[in-house]
Amino acid sequence: MSDLTLEKDVQLQTFGIGKTIVEKAVGLLAVLHKHIILVLSGLFGLCLLVIYLHISQLKAQMVGVIALRGADTYTRELSEMREYYAIEVVQRLHAQGIKPSGTYGETEGAIPLPALLSWNLGGQLVSGRPGERVRLFSAYPFPQAGDLGQLMDSFQREAWEFLNQYPEQSFYRVEQVDGRHSLRFATAGRMQQACVNCHNENADSPKRDWQVGQVGGIVEIVYPLNSLENMTGMNWGDSYRMMGALVMLWLGGFGLVVLKLRRVSGELEEQVQNRTHELREVNKHLTVEIHERQSAEETLRQARDNLEKRVQERTSKLASSNVELIREVAERKRAEDDIRNLNAQLVQRSAQLEASNKELETFSYSVSHDLRAPLRGIDGFSQAVMDDYDEKLDETGRGYLRRVRAASQRMSKLIDAMLNLARLTRAEIHTQTLDMSAMVHGILEDLQKIEPERNVEYVVKKNLFATADPQLIRAVLENLLGNAWKFTCQQETPRIEFGHEQYKGQAAFFVKDNGVGFDMAYVHKLFGAFQRLHSYTEYPGVGVGLATVHRIIQRHGGQIWAEGAVGEGATFHFTL
Repeated sequence: MSDLTLEKDVQLQTFGIGKTIVEKAVGLLAVLHKHIILVLSGLFGLCLLVIYLHISQLKAQMVGVIALRGADTYTRELSEMREYYAIEVVQRLHAQGIKPSGTYGETEGAIPLPALLSWNLGGQLVSGRPGERVRLFSAYPFPQAGDLGQLMDSFQREAWEFLNQYPEQSFYRVEQVDGRHSLRFATAGRMQQACVNCHNENADSPKRDWQVGQVGGIVEIVYPLNSLENMTGMNWGDSYRMMGALVMLWLGGFGLVVLKLRRVSGELEEQVQNRTHELREVNKHLTVEIHERQSAEETLRQARDNLEKRVQERTSKLASSNVELIREVAERKRAEDDIRNLNAQLVQRSAQLEASNKELETFSYSVSHDLRAPLRGIDGFSQAVMDDYDEKLDETGRGYLRRVRAASQRMSKLIDAMLNLARLTRAEIHTQTLDMSAMVHGILEDLQKIEPERNVEYVVKKNLFATADPQLIRAVLENLLGNAWKFTCQQETPRIEFGHEQYKGQAAFFVKDNGVGFDMAYVHKLFGAFQRLHSYTEYPGVGVGLATVHRIIQRHGGQIWAEGAVGEGATFHFTL
């Protein structure tokens, strides 16, 4: 085969392929021309959709960037302010004896903690801006922060883990906060040298081994995105209006085309109606027959369905009645068994209670009569020996007798305290409205009359009322105020305060002093009978007062707890 023949074959094959492509292209153009209105409408709608999606994407990106920049600015400024305040203010004032405190408003000569100042400043910055929040939280919050300073949700826990690994980075997420689509942005607050010294020395600090560079807390910014979307939405209004105008123009043109097509389709429909009229007449009789047959079948089917439905309803009612009857019989039998068991338990408990009361009365009688007589004999004979044989005894013997008398007198006081505790525990409660402030004033005045040489400053908040048993509550206040009076005897400027605060949504009273205080490690022993944290020789007492207070508060349905530190006084809180 010659080269010329091969070249002609290649040209013929190429021409055939090209012809096929041209034919397919022409067929496609014909289809597009046939449905030109639909094609143009689809292309126009697609263009509008692409433009709208692009504009919406640009808007979302702009809102996200603005929110991130704003949140980053908030956190950076708060962190720089806190570091500057800790270095330039707290560290300098610390050298002058002025310390930061979480309760600086109630502590004389104290300044706010850097974290507390940042918290308050953040609140001022977002004041008047709905949805915006500034939060500080840590895995080691100060006790004064309460639940607000702890890790409260999954975002804060994840932010704490991430920023402890990457403290130089930020952690953020978009989620719903109080019904708003908001950005939550968090950055780490790292410990400076001044912060480490202050936190490790502060008695209230939950962690005392901080090091420079560790993450001490997290600053979180909650930034609602809907406000930014409203602001940016005004800038995109012209674009949306232009798109709306294009849509209206397209609808107008499309309407004109549709009107033209309707006239043409009307003529075609008239021809079709003429041709189908004959078929309709022919099929009319057939349709009537079919309709009659279908009506008869439908009537039979409805009758059958109604009969089945009635049978099912009656069967279901009978079954439900049987089940309900069986359940009622079982419940009545179980209720009767429960009543019998409860009656038996009530009789048993009544008998136990009556026996316990009799045993307690017998014990009280024995203590008050059988034990007092020997003690009076010991004390009396010891005094008689000292009076009659004083010249025959040396100083050691007289000291022994004095110690015997002191021990017997102290045991008598213990017996009185035990009897008083038992009496208060069994006493019937008669509640009425009490003026707590007036009662506290009266008790403090009585204490002052007993020791007129002491100059004690006491602060009592006015107009504090409560509903309780007056005799029992007076016993509570006498014990608490008596302890405060006793344990401030070695202070140069003793001070006692009685006030009111909120605790878990209910009223709580407190008695506070600046006396010797106590170690919180032994706070669980305070309210036990005969438990003492101080020696009897230094601070006399029998160790039953706080146990009595605890029993009375429990009988009123309240709670009592204590806070204190060695050398810094103690505070007793109670609710009713």
